[in-house]
Amino acid sequence: MNIRDLIQRVRNRFKPHEELSNEAVLGFLRVLEEARVDELSCAEIYSKLDEYVECEIDCKDAAHVMPLIREHLDLCAECCEEYEALLDVMEHMNDTGNEQVHSGKSAL
Repeated sequence: MNIRDLIQRVRNRFKPHEELSNEAVLGFLRVLEEARVDELSCAEIYSKLDEYVECEIDCKDAAHVMPLIREHLDLCAECCEEYEALLDVMEHMNDTGNEQVHSGKSAL
């Protein structure tokens, strides 16, 4: 089965008996090609994960600022686990630092 047949089968479920044009198939293929160009590897994610977490902790919309990282985290369970662990540690450190400042103790 080629990509054209697959797209046609999906489309037929919604609007049966309409032929998919070559332009539409080429459009789908262009979108698929571009999606792979922007994809980040796990190694690239690991190198930027601390920056992403800091951005998120600073109450910025990290997913908007770094959308490729967010997309990768949504798809990759291993990177998402690393992200969640780092986020927990950073939030805990942030909370501990705030408690010490409020109690008059040095955070260092």
